[in-house]
Amino acid sequence: MRSRVLFPLCLTGLLLACASGGARSTPSEAASSDSGPVQPCSVNPTPPEGTTQVLITARPDGKVHFSSTTVQVRAGQTVSFVSQVQQDRCIGVSNSGLLKDGSQNPLPVPACQVASWKLRAADEPGTTTSLWSCPTSDCSKCTQSQGIRETINGTLEVTGRGED
Repeated sequence: MRSRVLFPLCLTGLLLACASGGARSTPSEAASSDSGPVQPCSVNPTPPEGTTQVLITARPDGKVHFSSTTVQVRAGQTVSFVSQVQQDRCIGVSNSGLLKDGSQNPLPVPACQVASWKLRAADEPGTTTSLWSCPTSDCSKCTQSQGIRETINGTLEVTGRGED
């Protein structure tokens, strides 16, 4: 049976999941030590209205922070990743069947821009899948199989039916 509890995040790589029950961290402690300090955007993109948003921000210490590791969204709705850092990212989900046909998975999120997924409208409530990310503009170089050094583990959870 799959647990709905998120793996906590630790410092290392992009964001390291402590799946083995190691030290817990809060989302505000989730950080990255990519190739150097991550700089915030000089002008942040305007987040879209009416969608579930995950903000990708730079902390004062130059590391990356994701505003949420549990992304809850109704079927048929949209999840938008809003990058407020000067670094490209790729975001992926393990079960691409939750996404509307034609959705990119992994999803490239260019620096200082917004990218979105649309979920299929027919999915049942309670469906969950793991969410991951890594720092690159070439999503073919960033796969979940690279291991936890370069991934953030989280959960995309469908909380109810969307509009048909």
